[in-house]
Amino acid sequence: MKSNSHNLRVALVWNGTIYQEKSFAQTSEPIVTIGDEDSNIFTVPAPGVPAVFPMFERTPEGYTLRFTDKLDGSVHLGEEEFDLEELIEDKKATKRDAVTTESGQAASYELALRSGDWGVISLGKINIFFQLLEKGDKVAGRGFTGSFEGAMVLCLLFAMVTHVGFLLTAMLAFDPNPDLDDMVNYDRFVKFMVDDVLDPLEEEEVDTPEEDTTGKKAGGEEGKFGDPDEDIPESKIPKVDGEMVDKIDVKNIGINKALSSELLSAGPFKNIFVDSDGFDAKMNVAMSGEGGDLVVGRGAGGMGMRGTGGGGGGEGFGRVGGLGKVDTGGGKGTGAKIGKGTAKKVTPKLSQGTPQVGDFCDAANIRRVVGQRANAIRYCFEKELQTNPSLSGQIVAQWRIQLDGAVASPSIASSTMNNREVEGCITRVIQRMRFEKPDGGICIINYPFVFSGLE
Repeated sequence: MKSNSHNLRVALVWNGTIYQEKSFAQTSEPIVTIGDEDSNIFTVPAPGVPAVFPMFERTPEGYTLRFTDKLDGSVHLGEEEFDLEELIEDKKATKRDAVTTESGQAASYELALRSGDWGVISLGKINIFFQLLEKGDKVAGRGFTGSFEGAMVLCLLFAMVTHVGFLLTAMLAFDPNPDLDDMVNYDRFVKFMVDDVLDPLEEEEVDTPEEDTTGKKAGGEEGKFGDPDEDIPESKIPKVDGEMVDKIDVKNIGINKALSSELLSAGPFKNIFVDSDGFDAKMNVAMSGEGGDLVVGRGAGGMGMRGTGGGGGGEGFGRVGGLGKVDTGGGKGTGAKIGKGTAKKVTPKLSQGTPQVGDFCDAANIRRVVGQRANAIRYCFEKELQTNPSLSGQIVAQWRIQLDGAVASPSIASSTMNNREVEGCITRVIQRMRFEKPDGGICIINYPFVFSGLE
């Protein structure tokens, strides 16, 4: 079999859905590469292969399949099925040079494919389906008539027959010249029942209430009670509270009576109000101390408004004569200092790495849409930073952009922060993003975010 007599079909499958498919003929690329760099024909996250890996290469007899010992999958050769480990153990695959992958060194193998051979190679969540066909072969499927279900075909036939029958019946029953003489036109009358409408200009009669003349009958007699001819008996006042007098001597009651009595001539009140020193002398001694006059605002003791001495109080003594002794002492004040501490500054920072966007999406559009929601992503980190100031790390978010530009299956590909609250918040923000429609297939995005807070 020569190389110009066959085609290679390769498809990328995500969760059972084909989101990218290509066929390679003799005029197509002779080598089909797979890896996570943009220069590959199929750009996918592939931890088990190098960044650029030639998985398929056209030969005069067909195609050559290459794989590493870090991949899983199966291959159908003719009527037999082998997994990749069996191909290596049975030496059906030829060992090649070692290659460098993200997980370290890996041994590479190659296997010749012939017409009709097919298989599936697993790259994590993505599967690579391949099939080698003769040039005249077609992809397995159904013809035009087989592409419809039987019930659907019957429904379409029934609807077609019904429409045709309705159209024929309408055409046969149509009369282009109807006889109008046979039509009867009945006269129809309508009787309306309405109420009489009052003329708004007519004055309505108002019922005037009858005037009450009861008050007029007793005119001039208001405020008079009883019989004017009857004798009025003299009122008798009981002798309970004593005899009432016409005048009261205010000097002989209450506080005035107490001040004029002998109450002030005995006891402590005598020292203040009766002795020769008098009220003024006693108050001077009480307020400013014995032997001096009252000086408001200054003084060396007693009850002066201002004292002297160290600390909080005044020095000296005071005394209230006749009423007891009240002395004041001196004292010293105390002080304290509040030390000045240092604090570390916590500022939430977000930096974005270089995203992996695939072949069908515009990298500038991806960065622009993510940049518009950068504040929301930073808030996811800032909210947790309030309770954990030392929080930091890198989070790589992964999501799929559907053919209509919507986001599907947002998740966290890797994280050094290991904080579920921040990671869950970021996936919810990404879920609400909307991108431009991809050109040709579904895109798988890997976008790194680096967070830091403590300076």
